Formats: sequence, C-alpha cells, structure tokens
Amino acid sequence: KKEGMNSSAIHSQLIACQQSVLRFYYGLDRGDYPMAMEQVGPDCLWERGGVLLRGRQQIEESLRKRSATQVARHVVSNFMLLGQDAESATTVFCLAVHLHDSGLPTSLPVPGSTPFLLADVTCELAPGPDAAWRIRQLNVQRTFSYSKEVISPLSPNPKPA
Repeated sequence: KKEGMNSSAIHSQLIACQQSVLRFYYGLDRGDYPMAMEQVGPDCLWERGGVLLRGRQQIEESLRKRSATQVARHVVSNFMLLGQDAESATTVFCLAVHLHDSGLPTSLPVPGSTPFLLADVTCELAPGPDAAWRIRQLNVQRTFSYSKEVISPLSPNPKPA
C-alpha cells in the first residue's frame, strides 16, 4: 500500500472503483449509454473487437452499433484492487458475458445460459474532477471465447444459426 493510505481509505477506494466498473457494465447491458459513459474517463482506451477505441465518443459509437435485438449480461467476479494511490488504481476481475440474439424482439427470460466469453480484465482507473473514479483503460484477456451457440456481438446484424 502507498504511504499515507490507511486500510479504511483503501477499502473506500476499492468500493468506489468496483462501483464504477459495475455501473459501466450495468449501463452497457441495459442500453443506458449515458450511464455507461459516465464511468469512462475522457481519454479511456479499450480494445474492442480488435479495434483500439479512444475516448468516450469512439467507445459509445462502437457500442451503439450493437444489434437492437441483442440481450447481454456482463457478470463481474473476483474483483481485486492490485495497486492504488490518490491518483490511480489498478484492478483485476473476471468477466463472463452471456449473449442472446434471435434477430427478433425479445422478452425476458431469454433461452440459453452458455457464456459467450470468459475473460480476465485489468482495469486502470483515475479520479475525475468530481473525485469519482473513472475507467482510464480496459485490458481484456480472453480465457474462453466464442461459444458455438452464440453469434458474435460485434456483428452489426447477427443472424440466428
């Protein structure tokens, strides 16, 4: 731990960072892009689908290309704060992604439960001017990917198999 940070401050920082990450995926899963983008720093870097996205505008433009009939849920687990100080934090977590897209309007619950992707994520965060923690960089390392039962979410108009 860094000089001057007590365990209470570290715990508070862990919770604040975790909440930012969880709000990002919650907004993403529900198509609430303003909520998701509130969690992203202005110069955030994220490689998505082999394309390096820089900043809120590019990230949101990429997300808005998702199929309107897709249902996605990102499940964050094993969240841990690796390093921190007053200006930055490095977190790691596991990310499981469940997807369904029949190409038709859907209602919940959707069929199936096979995860589309399981990844290890390293996330760099920094405090914004309002002192809330913002995602500065997402590094996603796939550990298991592309279930045969699921069509890629990066495809603009997925077709059922």
